[in-house]
Amino acid sequence: MNHAVDKQVYRKWLSAALIVALLLATMVLTPSYARAASAFAQTAASSFNAQSGIQLETSSEGGQNVAFIDNGDYIRFDGVDFGSGASAFFVRVASNASGGAVEARLGSVNGTLAATCTVPATGGWQSWTTVTCSVSGNPTGTQTLFLKFTGGAGNLFNMLWFQFSGSKSAFVQTEAEQYDAQLGTQLEASSEGGQNVSHIDNGDYIRFNNINFGSGANAFVARVASQTSGGSIEVRLGSVNGTLAGTCTVSGTGGWQTWITTTCAVSNISGVHDLFLKFVGGAGNLFNLNWFRFDPTAPQPSGGDVVGKVIAGYQGWFNATGDGSPNGGWIHWSKNSSAPGTGSNVNFDLYPDLREYSKTYATSLQNLNNGQQARLFSSYDQETVNKHFEWMQTYNIDGAALQRFGASTSSTPDNWRTNRDSVAVKVKNAAESYNRKFYIMYDISGMDSNTWDDAVKFDWTNNILSNMNLTSSSAYAKQDGKIVVCIWGIGFNDRPGTASESSALIQWFKDQNIYVIGGVPTYWRTGVEDSKSGFLSVYQSFDMLSPWYVGRFGGLDGADHFKNNLMQPDVAMTNQQGIDYQPVLWPGFSWYNLHGGPQNQIPRLHGDFIWRQAYNAKSLGINTGYVAMFDEYDEGTAIAKAAENASMIPANHYFLTLDADGVAVSSDFYLRLTGDINRMLKGQIPATAQHPTSHQ
Repeated sequence: MNHAVDKQVYRKWLSAALIVALLLATMVLTPSYARAASAFAQTAASSFNAQSGIQLETSSEGGQNVAFIDNGDYIRFDGVDFGSGASAFFVRVASNASGGAVEARLGSVNGTLAATCTVPATGGWQSWTTVTCSVSGNPTGTQTLFLKFTGGAGNLFNMLWFQFSGSKSAFVQTEAEQYDAQLGTQLEASSEGGQNVSHIDNGDYIRFNNINFGSGANAFVARVASQTSGGSIEVRLGSVNGTLAGTCTVSGTGGWQTWITTTCAVSNISGVHDLFLKFVGGAGNLFNLNWFRFDPTAPQPSGGDVVGKVIAGYQGWFNATGDGSPNGGWIHWSKNSSAPGTGSNVNFDLYPDLREYSKTYATSLQNLNNGQQARLFSSYDQETVNKHFEWMQTYNIDGAALQRFGASTSSTPDNWRTNRDSVAVKVKNAAESYNRKFYIMYDISGMDSNTWDDAVKFDWTNNILSNMNLTSSSAYAKQDGKIVVCIWGIGFNDRPGTASESSALIQWFKDQNIYVIGGVPTYWRTGVEDSKSGFLSVYQSFDMLSPWYVGRFGGLDGADHFKNNLMQPDVAMTNQQGIDYQPVLWPGFSWYNLHGGPQNQIPRLHGDFIWRQAYNAKSLGINTGYVAMFDEYDEGTAIAKAAENASMIPANHYFLTLDADGVAVSSDFYLRLTGDINRMLKGQIPATAQHPTSHQ
């Protein structure tokens, strides 16, 4: 459509209309019949008194809408009566572009700015949504209203109607202490500024009069804190025991000023109501409330056991002579299965802190520099796995992805697979005991390219489901009602599998109603570097993608570069495709004893490195994370407790310690830091460029 020609036609029509208007002006208008239009009535955008730049078109919701809106265009409404004041502005809009904003101005097109409503992309020029924004300055009386449109280049959005609210908008953040009435509560200074409602007991309430829910609210959002076990907020309408629209659970946060934001669904409240927030729970003070608001859209699902959670990769592959394992040696601690000693057979860089283990085994290494015997743990012991899952519970890590190597089409037992399966059962036991989740993560590294896919199918059917029955555990992770599996290595240049084999395996799992995660190459989206070409459709068939980042960059600048050049466009594509995204977060890297190369190859920067990765993810709207790894002492990526300094490692041999970057940190620092990363991604603590975790 030629927009310029259409505007010329419009101007000709306008000239004719002005002639008619001049003739009508000679008629006497009786003042008693001239009434101002109410700002509080829903007003069709097409009923303007004047305009600049726009056109009209037929709306899918009836009548006409204002269309072809460009930056700087406006519509004008004369004699709009705001009565004793307006507090909220509602606009019905649609956009097949990137949207823009509607500015409500008084008196002239550049007059007093009363409100600015941001218009999002809605996916179509007739895909309508209602946006709401607060009104400033409390405009009163009769005004000339200009709705000015701002944004980028080209057509921005369409507009169907608008309406102001004279009551308090439910969709504007409201301070809890601004109630109209209350029972049983008190006020106190808030660590986030202003005051909060405190000393809340069972049966107390606060009341807010004349709250306008517009055409519908479907979610309730509240800022809360609790040093106890919390309680619940009942959203009631009309009276303290009136219609129950929703109930929001408040959990313990660890302190009366340790604030989190909680969200719950409410039953599509519309119109104007007196709002009662009724507090229920056990004995004593329950929680504090800082502010609340309602949202028009229902809250997103909590994400099951993976989306919205932080999962740590769990190897469970260490053995020691004397642990009872059929492996019968020092697997992964040593290069040759004999006890690690001073020399060349040591296979790991980061030395663990053994102080909390109930079972350990003597090595051939020299004593620690503090004089204690050099000992190590075995993952074959249930006590070890229990301790690791106890730490996950203590430090706020949601669960573990159990690495599974060596899938085979053979049912003949061997020592290595027997050990592996025994540890898998112990992981199930520990996850159940400590209320953590786990799922199987197949690693296809080193598998036979002729049988790899059949081997995974055979192992899943005969071992995971049948022999060990892992997925029937209450601790086995589910997402969207489906059990979870991850396949790591599909599409890597140095891993087996064609595109057709990979697609078929993914579909085989999906046909069993399984949620499939892909541990994919760093450059999966572009099919270069570590990724095979021609695999994009394979990657896009996963339910969730988790690109491998370990060892790909170093330093804060490297983390920022990867965010801007890989993570951000990755997330944009997965969002567009409806694929969940799980970034890999890792503390640092070192494999001097394993493979040679520099010591402390990619420094941890005393926590700053992994925190920057998580902060970058949060800045892109990501609430999910995969930490690599929980117990990977081999390559120095473990977050589990490790030697703080030289006094805790064997003499006369290099091992990485947590103070390698010049800052002393406690052995549990990276567990505590991971817990704070989880809280930040969940929105329970603010997203800050500097981590809040104390080094000691």
